[in-house]
Amino acid sequence: MSDDPSSPVPGSPSSRPVAAGIVAIAAVLLIGLILRIPTISLAPLVPAIKEDTGHGETFLSLLTSIPLVLTLLAAPIAPAVANRWGRSRTVSLALVAIVASMALRSAPGDIPLLIGTGLLGFSIAIVTVLVPSIINAERAEVRSRLTGTYSMSLSLGPALALGLTIPIREITGLGWRGTLLTWALCSVAALVLWLVYVRTPHVAASSGPHNRTTVTGGDHRAKAVLSDVNVWLLALFLGVTSLTFYTTSAWLPAVFVMNGMSAQAAGGYTSLISIVAIPFGLIAPIALRSRFSRFIAPLAPVLALLGLILLLTLSSAGALPITILLGVGQGLCLGASYDQIVKFGRSPAHTASVSAVTSAVGVALAAIGPLAFGFGLETAASPVVPVIGLAIIVVAQSLVGLRTSRI
Repeated sequence: MSDDPSSPVPGSPSSRPVAAGIVAIAAVLLIGLILRIPTISLAPLVPAIKEDTGHGETFLSLLTSIPLVLTLLAAPIAPAVANRWGRSRTVSLALVAIVASMALRSAPGDIPLLIGTGLLGFSIAIVTVLVPSIINAERAEVRSRLTGTYSMSLSLGPALALGLTIPIREITGLGWRGTLLTWALCSVAALVLWLVYVRTPHVAASSGPHNRTTVTGGDHRAKAVLSDVNVWLLALFLGVTSLTFYTTSAWLPAVFVMNGMSAQAAGGYTSLISIVAIPFGLIAPIALRSRFSRFIAPLAPVLALLGLILLLTLSSAGALPITILLGVGQGLCLGASYDQIVKFGRSPAHTASVSAVTSAVGVALAAIGPLAFGFGLETAASPVVPVIGLAIIVVAQSLVGLRTSRI
């Protein structure tokens, strides 16, 4: 036992914020993971799903496109639901729905698969919109750590889903349905930690329906948020971050293969982007509290731009530096995006409304990016044109970052 009189005594009032902070970080980490793992874990299992169900690519594409479409539908209503029911209750119900939908998706038959996928996408969208408002409602001294944890988890989730799904199937001997269901354990853990977190006094006091902290501190109504130019700039910055990630995830392996790399190696290098992004997503919000805060948002896309320039000049021969630059840029952009949203929010309710806009724009651009890149690749029969197009978009993101860093 420490003799230092300044050290917190377990159970004393001074130790409670520390314990609450640890619970908050753990809850946000697991929530961030389950916002990506349930959908990303489908990708490695697509061949098995196709063989087992006999469905073609059109049906299988619904399993990834349905959650994106439902995000556009759920994002606008999430702030209103949270303001009526309370953030804690809304997120709790959405997490329960995520667990239930993962179980339903793994039941035999096409109808449970489609309904479970739809419910899963809708529930994930609700939580995605509300996480920034949860962080905004926290104590100022822990917001940057929570934002860093959240943005880091958004890169860690895809890395775990892509890296562990097939090993889980092989080790357990389960089919694709059972393998998807094992990831529900992560969702259950997130739900349990969330329920512990919302029982902490400061969270319980601030997240009830119609609580003053949810409705004051700025006009959070849809008309006011939608007419704010700064909200659209924040949405564009996050949207291009999503566009770049999903476009490179979908097409970078194909570009490498076109230049002589094996499919396995191309997939491995592409997965490295998410792995490299993990620590930089954690670092960015903390660095944004330093004297370098004005430089991170405009400079982070420049790293991705350098990666794209190397892709044009070296192609698969420069796979390692290309993926490292894209990963560092992705992590910093992701961390900067959410930190800017949390800092911009004048109240938890205002933050939720801003997050609804940025999430919707992010999903829309994330869906358009791979489609446009694929069209350019097919039309030009070369990756040069679509890569240049993506590079131009990244340059525009850097210019937007010059403005958002001063909001």
